[in-house]
Formats: sequence, structure tokens, C-alpha cells
Amino acid sequence: MKNSKQHPFLILCLVILLFSSVSTLHAQNKTYLGIDFVNEIADKDHLRPGVGLNVARSFSKHSSIEAGVYYRSYLQSMSFRIDGYSFDADIRENHLSIPVLYKFSSRIVNISAGPSFDVLLGWKDKSSPADVEVETYEIESDYNLGAMVKLGKDLKLSEKLVFEPELRLNPIFSLDRVYVGLGLKLKLDV
Repeated sequence: MKNSKQHPFLILCLVILLFSSVSTLHAQNKTYLGIDFVNEIADKDHLRPGVGLNVARSFSKHSSIEAGVYYRSYLQSMSFRIDGYSFDADIRENHLSIPVLYKFSSRIVNISAGPSFDVLLGWKDKSSPADVEVETYEIESDYNLGAMVKLGKDLKLSEKLVFEPELRLNPIFSLDRVYVGLGLKLKLDV
């Protein structure tokens, strides 16, 4: 597995630059900090839980920029042959997903869309004990570009606290993977 720390740093700088460029002249500007509990499925993989943190900054009544950092996993099943024998292996990939989204909010529905970046954090052999152990595993790239689209609905719990359930669609282009799931976001107006 490659070990380069440069790409996540550049993505973080882009997110900071994006949030600092949003105008603060309007009285309706709000900043929300939130935690997201996510359940996603990708391809034929099982439902996989994830968790993340997000920040959103509104710049008009209906428009905002939202960014997050989410942990997600993916179970890759593979078969291979050694000396005429067939073996199966299950590899769990651990990823950090970083979406940067434009969000349109209305009374009926919230729609968010934008690019997402997936960073491979590592992997683990989850196969049942067998005669063969997987010692190395690589995917095409440790850094992968995707797109995310979300549909959600704000439910005010108090003046400062909002609950937002959302449907999520997140294709990752270079991995030919599509994550589909449900997010349960709790956000605080700071």
C-alpha cells in the first residue's frame, strides 16, 4: 500500500478555503456542526455502518456549503488459485470519505450535490482461518474521486438542534463502486 499524506492535506486546505470565502455579511448566515450515522451498501456488499462529522455554512436562505469526514468500510470478496487449489478471501477495506457539497434547502426537501474524495486508510483479511493468509493487498489508487447526491429533510428539535434524515448516493468512479444508503444527521447551530 502506498504511503502518501499529501492528498488529504490538499483536500483539507480546499475545504478551509471554501468555507473562508463564503460571505458573512447576511444576518441569516448560520454554521452547523453535526455528527452523521450512516448505513450504506455498495454493489453486492452487505449493509455497512459508518460515522462522520460534518460542517455546513449557509450563505443565503436556501443555499449552503457542506463538508464532511466519514469513516466507511467495504468488503471485497476474491478467489484465487495456488498450485491448482482454489481459495477464497474476504478483505475489509477501510476508507475516509470527504464530500464537499452545495446544498439547496427548502421547506419540503434538502438537496445536496458535489464531489467526494475517498482515501484508503488500510485493509484487513477477514477470511475464515485457512491454509493461505493474504499478506499484501492493493487497489488501483489510494485516493479516489466520486460524486455524492443527498436528499434530506430538516426536523427542528429545538432552536439550536436539528435532526436530518437523508438518502445518499455516492458513486466512486475509479473503483467502479456505488454506495447507496441512509444517513441520520444530528446538527447544532453554532
